[in-house]
Amino acid sequence: MTNALLALDKVEHPGYYVKMAVAWAVSVCFIKFPEETLPFLKNNHLDDFTYNKALQKITESLRIDQEMKALIQTMKRK
Repeated sequence: MTNALLALDKVEHPGYYVKMAVAWAVSVCFIKFPEETLPFLKNNHLDDFTYNKALQKITESLRIDQEMKALIQTMKRK
């Protein structure tokens, strides 16, 4: 899992759909492997749009409990 997150962290592309794909992939990683992905969310090199979109996708998931959603929402970048 760590290799996937490291690969996603290295993606630098201005395209909207590339950013959305990275955000979606990060959200899927979180849903499947929250223990490994949460530290990544706290320390990464994603641009603000991609990072915030990943958080949005995580909080929209029906597989994440309300307590975790509340935590994720506090992590949004301004």
